[in-house]
Amino acid sequence: MNGPDPVTRKLSRARMELVLAHPFFGAMALRLSLREDTGCRDLWTDGVTLGYNPNALAGRDEEEVTSLLAHVILHVSFEHHLRRRGRDKTLWNKACDLAINGLLVEAGFTLPKGSPFEAARTGLTAEAIYASLAADLEERPGGGGGKPARRREAASPEALGGGEGSAPFAGKTPEATAAKDAPDMARAKKARQSASGDKDAPDKARDGAPGAIAGEVRDHPDLAGDPSEAKARDLAARVRQDVGQSLRAAADMGNLPGNLARHLGELSRPKLPWATLLRRFVLSRAVGDFTWSPPNRRHIHAGLYLPSPRSQTLGDVVLAIDTSGSVGRALLAAFCAELSAILDVCDARLVVYFCDAAASQPVILTRNDPPLSLFPTGGGGTDYRPVFLRVAAEGLRPACLIYLTDLQCDRFPDEPDYPVLWAAPPGSGNRPPFGEVLELPPL
Repeated sequence: MNGPDPVTRKLSRARMELVLAHPFFGAMALRLSLREDTGCRDLWTDGVTLGYNPNALAGRDEEEVTSLLAHVILHVSFEHHLRRRGRDKTLWNKACDLAINGLLVEAGFTLPKGSPFEAARTGLTAEAIYASLAADLEERPGGGGGKPARRREAASPEALGGGEGSAPFAGKTPEATAAKDAPDMARAKKARQSASGDKDAPDKARDGAPGAIAGEVRDHPDLAGDPSEAKARDLAARVRQDVGQSLRAAADMGNLPGNLARHLGELSRPKLPWATLLRRFVLSRAVGDFTWSPPNRRHIHAGLYLPSPRSQTLGDVVLAIDTSGSVGRALLAAFCAELSAILDVCDARLVVYFCDAAASQPVILTRNDPPLSLFPTGGGGTDYRPVFLRVAAEGLRPACLIYLTDLQCDRFPDEPDYPVLWAAPPGSGNRPPFGEVLELPPL
């Protein structure tokens, strides 16, 4: 019985190399299903499939194949397969390549010969780079003529949706996005036609045309036709979940380039208000109490008779506050106001510790007490271990522990058997070895 062909073995070894040496890329690569495609140049992906041309890969060494594989994985990670929105395919691929190739070099990969690379464009949005490329094409002789294009305005990342870590669909409808991008798309098409002398030039760079694009990114198959905004958001959410899990796997192995981690971390971070995330974290630990008298009116119309929620019991919530002077009073006041509102709907005790290098005596508060208002005193060094030791020594079994700090400390305890949320101002320091991190707004 014959084993795998040489190209299949080469791809398998490339994926294994990513798993061992570049765990983020390896985890993402294993989510793509392989498909042989002799019509593409080398590799392509639409976020679901990894297409490969065995004839093209047979002539490449394993290092090149590994780099090409990492290249298409970054296309998926940055949601390039979800963001084209009718733009010219060839120019969109070049813009996406320029956005990620610098990150690949920083991650230790060698770009295949001929790959587009401009260090100044690394990390910019693909949308901003596309607009700039379209304007450059129009300004060339025979590229459309007329007045010079306003390249700087068109290329502004702020005007085109933020950095590569921004949510591409947040606050936008397909119609609004299409209308906003229409001038750049029209300029790109006209410039490409003029430069080639062929009115159908953009259409000839179609999927499957050999020799057109290296490491090609194609649209997700579910975006064919006229997809709804809900569908686009759902696809983006799935990618961010995959990216988040792969980032955690790489962080556990201690092998993730800092700049790439920053860009991808921004992408996978939930784009919800901090207060909403805090409320979800706390209330997800509550235990509901229900009653059948009366039944839940929300479901009677469907013929379903279900109990109504009567109350929520949370138990103890531990709040630890870093008193080293890094958490400002305005931020503490806003945090306490939100926490008070959350606990007001639950039967819970709030156990508060102030801590620098040692933990204070606890302050016990309930929803029957006046609105939460805390004014910590102290300062000096920071050590996270004392609070966890006090919780254990006093026999508490909290529903969760929330630590308000700037994370400028590396003295962490062993992971406890209850959930922990680290609430920190933006730009904070160390990544905790356990728990979730909630980024608070600058105040």
